[in-house]
Amino acid sequence: MKNFLVLFQVALTGCLLFAYVVVLNNPQQVFPIVLYGLKIAVLISISMVIVNAVSFLLINFWLTRKKRTRPSRLLKLIISVFLYLICIFIILRILGQETTMFFTTSALFTAIVGFAMQEPLGNFLSGVFLQINQPFQIGDQIQFQFRGSKEVVVEGVVESIDWNSTDIRLNSGEITYIPNGLIAKELVKMIDSGSVCRTVDFTISAKVPPNQVMDTACKAVINQPLPNINLDKPVFVRMWSYGLEEVNYKLFYYPKNYSEAENHTDPEIRCRIWYTLSRTSMGSEYQSTENERLLQLVSNIEFFRNLTVEAQSLLVEHSKTLLFDADELLDYQHLLSPAMFLVVRGCVAIEQKLVSNLETVTFKPVSRQPQNHNQSSYALKPIVIEQVASALAKYIGPVAFSLTYQTAKEVSSLYWLYASLAAEIENIDQRQEFLGYQPDAPTEKFLIGDFFGEMNLFLGEPLPSMKIITVEDTEILALTPAAVANALHHDGISINTMSQYIAQYHHNYLSGTLQEVSSRILNQNGISEQMQEHLEPYFRRLLNPLVTS
Repeated sequence: MKNFLVLFQVALTGCLLFAYVVVLNNPQQVFPIVLYGLKIAVLISISMVIVNAVSFLLINFWLTRKKRTRPSRLLKLIISVFLYLICIFIILRILGQETTMFFTTSALFTAIVGFAMQEPLGNFLSGVFLQINQPFQIGDQIQFQFRGSKEVVVEGVVESIDWNSTDIRLNSGEITYIPNGLIAKELVKMIDSGSVCRTVDFTISAKVPPNQVMDTACKAVINQPLPNINLDKPVFVRMWSYGLEEVNYKLFYYPKNYSEAENHTDPEIRCRIWYTLSRTSMGSEYQSTENERLLQLVSNIEFFRNLTVEAQSLLVEHSKTLLFDADELLDYQHLLSPAMFLVVRGCVAIEQKLVSNLETVTFKPVSRQPQNHNQSSYALKPIVIEQVASALAKYIGPVAFSLTYQTAKEVSSLYWLYASLAAEIENIDQRQEFLGYQPDAPTEKFLIGDFFGEMNLFLGEPLPSMKIITVEDTEILALTPAAVANALHHDGISINTMSQYIAQYHHNYLSGTLQEVSSRILNQNGISEQMQEHLEPYFRRLLNPLVTS
């Protein structure tokens, strides 16, 4: 429709111009007033074509394509009015009219109207100045602070700029209309989430190589990004200031919602960096759990129980403490490998694998906790065990209470308690009804004293593909093959002897779980051969420190 009007206007101008040339060549056939009126019509029509053409070049070509801005309706109106005023002045000069009186009358009229409409004109002129200076544009996010009797802060995206007000769409979706005169007098901050970058400062010892610090801190944010970080923009770390003892670094990132960055995202990033650098021994020194408590936890593990206290001390000494923040995802970059992971403080949730058959849906746990593991029932409070027993008694009678309390000593989570007791119900429909009380998420919580990754430590078998996440601030002791080699060497225990313990442990607690090793290892002497191949290099390195492989 717009293109049709433009073509119509050009065609009309051409027709008027043709008619004016014909009449001008035959002046005796028309009245002078007609010729004069036709001249005015031609000038007006040509002016409209020129104004539209110049407006198109300025707005659609220069501002939109070259400057990549979104002109407001007010800017379009200002450009058109300015061009029309120029055309009127030129037309009056062509017609031989005196323009001095026009400007005198206009000035007088403007003074009268301006006095009567001071506030609306103030808003209009403020809008004009905003368009000339262009401190912000349509689509930009701004923060407006009005300091009146009570300070008011308005933050949102510029929706439009009219002759009287600027429309701002708040984060809640509402639109606020702010007079242009008020914006010109008050403080306005530009917050363009697409181009405004925030920085998070942290300080590390000057002894740590800068490239190592920057790479580790950057991966801590990128590998498990926070929801408010815009990953379409770069996340990077730079060394900012250097001292003899400490070096200051800055992490740069682009927030999706700038208003949440200072109070929420920045502290979360600092926390994430602290834990990551602490795990890599780059951060400030942290007092980890005392060795006596670590020795107690290690001595409760099935296959380390018969080691001497000195050997257990060597095991703890050559292991590594890992610190994790709450809700932090544990992946291969955060966990050492090969190693076994003992929960020293906090809680770890591990997602189980669901297994379906024709009758029911069960799941594979990470491991079957040892029956004599006195930490295994910490997740189950007595009132919870009582509720489970009451639910089970509806199907199998009073024996459910003694059976539930006995089973609760052998499992480490409420989900696994329901799964174990469900096998006691013969009726499939009743079993499904009982399992309806089971927790929704198929996860198993590992608390203080629980561990996983046994086969990763002794056989070098990779951890199964599973989601591991910390529930709270957590400390984990990573037991490494080098630590095991030191402990076994101290007590004179051969790999072959230890492999017998591991084979028995696998049969009792890992068979049928996510950590079950492949069938090629479970053949006769398979575990012993695998352990010999995996641990032998660590024994050689222990006997000859110069050996590197």
